[in-house]
Amino acid sequence: MIGLLAKEDKLKIEGISELTSSLLSSLLMLYQPLIGKEATFLYQILLSIHAQKANVHNHALIETFGSMSIDQIEKNRCLLEQFLLIKTYYQDSQKRYIYQLFPPLEGNAFLRHEVFGRLYMREMGKQMYEVSKLCFADDYTPKDDYENISVPFQNIFKSAWEDQQEQSFEMMKPQETHRQENTIPITFHYDRFLSGLSSLVFPIHERNEKNLRLIGELATIYGISEEKMRKLVGKSMNLKTNMLDHEVLKKIVRSSKTNYEEKKSNVYTLPPVRFLQKKQHGIEVTSSDKRLIEILIRDYQMKPDVVNVLLEYVLENTNQRLTRSYVEKIAGTWIRLQLDSHEKALQFIANEKNKQYTQSSKKIIELPDWFHDADKESMDDASQDRKNFDKEAFLEKMRKLRGD
Repeated sequence: MIGLLAKEDKLKIEGISELTSSLLSSLLMLYQPLIGKEATFLYQILLSIHAQKANVHNHALIETFGSMSIDQIEKNRCLLEQFLLIKTYYQDSQKRYIYQLFPPLEGNAFLRHEVFGRLYMREMGKQMYEVSKLCFADDYTPKDDYENISVPFQNIFKSAWEDQQEQSFEMMKPQETHRQENTIPITFHYDRFLSGLSSLVFPIHERNEKNLRLIGELATIYGISEEKMRKLVGKSMNLKTNMLDHEVLKKIVRSSKTNYEEKKSNVYTLPPVRFLQKKQHGIEVTSSDKRLIEILIRDYQMKPDVVNVLLEYVLENTNQRLTRSYVEKIAGTWIRLQLDSHEKALQFIANEKNKQYTQSSKKIIELPDWFHDADKESMDDASQDRKNFDKEAFLEKMRKLRGD
């Protein structure tokens, strides 16, 4: 649960660290009238701190440089988020924020924006909107009547590219910094998905490995059929850029209430979201639980069937609650133990239960030797007493007591 921002809360700044002159003009002339001077100033402070690689530990430095209270920082940060200039990430266990900075839109793009452009005209008026159009007008000449005579790339190597050169290049080239692609098994039929799918709905140039991987992952996690995914992908296309909008697709998939047809006898092979829905007697899974499942699969790179066992294990041990910190703690342990299948995960749980049962049983049955010796002596004494018992004498004593 995100609490109120405090100056001692840790923070890290990522993303861009400087603006071109045209982007700075867009920020000051177009964004600032809508978000205000304080939010604009906060954005510039974050840019400056990030550009200087300052080792910022908490919000006290921002508070000092900006002459803003913590409440003002939080208020203006929210404004920047609404205008897509910042994304904020929060880790509750460490009280740590990450601010990811994004550049403002170019002037023309801002004025053409479906939301920002309309808002600007409403707030500033038609006359000012026209003035801004002139200020940010592109020096562009339509090229429909022109022929492209640019020279294409030609092979510039004068000699053959040798294997030794290739090895040297592979060793010396910069390493990729992005996250390694997830290796979860995809249970999605791409041939069935692409069969009959119009290029007007999903253009050929967008059918690249990255997009198809995301589509397959989401279908696997949420149990979306190939036919249903075609419709969701169509709704997620950006009509202006003709590109697939990943965030829109994720949002639409998360809100989808598709009924998954359970055809598998092994419940652990169900899509994780559908598995959890089954645990909830058919009640729709909450958005926070859906995101937690995505994190386990896409970030922790856990197999879907292992995630199902993990969810079941946590629910049984926490009175049917899914607390993110606890789930991630267990997930980390299972990853280190290399539990990469539901069979291994189930065996691990069974072994842990056996250990607990053995330990509790030992506390009951492991008694000291003297107890067993004393018990044996008692039984021997009782046996001897039965042998020496005089029945007639006993009955005579009873008659005397009754006065017979």
